[in-house]
Amino acid sequence: MGPRMPKLVLLFEGRVLKETAVSHTAAVTIGRLPDNTIVIDNPAVSSHHLRIAREGPQFVVEDLGSTNGTFVNGDKVAKRPLRHGDTILVGKHKIFFDRMGEAEFESPDLPGREMPDFGGTVILDSDQQQRLLAAAQARIQARTAAHQVAVAAPAEAPAAPAAPPPPPAIGRLHVLRGRSDLSEYRLDHSTASIGSDRAALVRLHGWFKPKLAVEIARMGESYVATPVAGKTLVNGQRLQSRRGLVDGDVLQISGVELEFRLSA
Repeated sequence: MGPRMPKLVLLFEGRVLKETAVSHTAAVTIGRLPDNTIVIDNPAVSSHHLRIAREGPQFVVEDLGSTNGTFVNGDKVAKRPLRHGDTILVGKHKIFFDRMGEAEFESPDLPGREMPDFGGTVILDSDQQQRLLAAAQARIQARTAAHQVAVAAPAEAPAAPAAPPPPPAIGRLHVLRGRSDLSEYRLDHSTASIGSDRAALVRLHGWFKPKLAVEIARMGESYVATPVAGKTLVNGQRLQSRRGLVDGDVLQISGVELEFRLSA
């Protein structure tokens, strides 16, 4: 299976209503009218509330002059780039932006080709072309000189094989207090949820527990917690928007107390 496209997860009161893939070419519109890509039939949502579209290496959310506004991680925005794990509030609905596993989920500053490519849509003037060509030729000449020196030098004994890189750190949730199915949960997927839903990694038991209380997104060796429904505390403070987790953080969710641990 190849890398998947980014997606939008629509939630209401902690319940997942819909998942929509985001194309790299077509914008996604969200609003009350049926001509939107994602239709939210709610009086708090405008006819055409917001749009999400690809702009260069990133995706951008833009409010379309809605009556009640568009909020990203609790902040009201007019137009803003989206990051993996961001939560968009539209009326009483929440939209989770999931970009983990996307084929082009990379930094725009990665080094390019050895020689500049003048065949695309970016047009450079002659001075820019000459500077780029000169820089590329200088790199090639430096590499050629280094290779000649290496060939002329006497052969040396082969170096010892490099030590393998350390395994990546994996997050875990250790149960300190409260009712749970396990004593510890391993966070080795791109996203993990905490709630009463059967699909949640950490199941909350009892009456009136939110279906989805917290979403935890993994980005390499970093973990970000995003509140969805109910009341969540991190180290005794109310979790109101997305927050990076560090080793030793304690989460309190509907009577369950979890300690976040990060280790290889």
